[in-house]
Parts: sequence; C-alpha cells; structure tokens
Amino acid sequence: MNTRQIALTAIMSALAIVVAYSRGLAATSLPGVFEFMTVLIFISGFCFGGLVGGSVGVISLTIYMLIPYPMAHPAAWLYTTSPILLVVMAALGALFGIAGAYSTRFLKPEGWGRFSLALAAIGFTLTFTYDVLSSLGFALAYPAFTDPIQAVYLTFVPLYYPWPPIIHTATNTVIFAVVAPPLIQAVNKLPEVLNSRDTKQKTARA
Repeated sequence: MNTRQIALTAIMSALAIVVAYSRGLAATSLPGVFEFMTVLIFISGFCFGGLVGGSVGVISLTIYMLIPYPMAHPAAWLYTTSPILLVVMAALGALFGIAGAYSTRFLKPEGWGRFSLALAAIGFTLTFTYDVLSSLGFALAYPAFTDPIQAVYLTFVPLYYPWPPIIHTATNTVIFAVVAPPLIQAVNKLPEVLNSRDTKQKTARA
C-alpha cells in the first residue's frame, strides 16, 4: 500500500466512522434501520480500489464494534465484543469495499437511472448477505444467547422492535440507489476540481 492509498484509507475510514456515530446520535429511536457506513465503504472500493475499500471496511467495522453506539446493534447490549464476532464483522466490512472495486469491472457511472438500479441491486445483495451472516456470527460468538438457526430466523422476525432486522436490507437498498450515485460522481470529479483550482492559483500568481 503506497502513501496515497494509506491517506485515502485513513480519510475514508474516519469519514465512515464519524457518519456511523452521527447517524446513531440522530436516530437513537430507529436502531438498525438506517446506516450510511456500508455505502461509504462500498464507495471507497468503487472509487479507490479493493485494497483501500477492503481496508476501510475492516477498520471501520472493527472500531465501530469495539466502541459501538448504544443500541446500534446487538453487541452493544453486551459488556464485551467477542473476537469471533469482531472477525466476522470485519470480514463483512471488507466485503463491501472489495465488492465496490469489483463492480467497476462491469458498472460505470453513466446513465443515472440504470446506474442507480444497478447499485440498488448490489446494495440489496450485499446487505442481505451482511444481515444473515452477521446474525450467524452473533450466534457463533454468543451461543448462550441463541443458536445459528434461531439467529437467522430472528433476522426476519420483529422480536425486540416493531420491525425485523432484515428491514436494514430494504433501507440500505434505497440508500445505495439514492446516495451512492451522486457521491461516486462527486468523488470521481474531485481530482479534476482540485487540478482546476491549482491551475487557477498558479495563473493568478504568474
């Protein structure tokens, strides 16, 4: 990993974590419904490559699991985070970043409607995988609380809240469709904007 990739990883990880905590502070009554961390991880991979995206996913999810916002996810109710759950969540975070990088092979930010629909489908698939596997990870990490079959079942059943945990898949699908396209285009245009400003400053000085 070169200096540029390290800097990008640090910046995007910090942004993802800050956004995750801010969301928690703003929506304490809706835990697990809306989150913007995973879409930022995906964008990191889409715009900067799998190494940066995967690293952002591992760092962001690891820090968030170690210092979770209260009621943000089941592990927040416990005094300690199991190493097993930590590894599972870090791997799922990396999945979003690597998937973002892989998506550039067949997906280009052209044609707003088609691009949004494609990102919605990707967001649905990734988040559904995330929700099911994180439930399994929780069961493996804390077998005294639940077993794998029950954990997966409870992903689709509203037990602690009026909505089931799988609602996260639906909301994240919308977030990927609405939020990801403009952010990706903005990030892609950033070097052009910075170069333009630099050129103007050099011209003014001359």
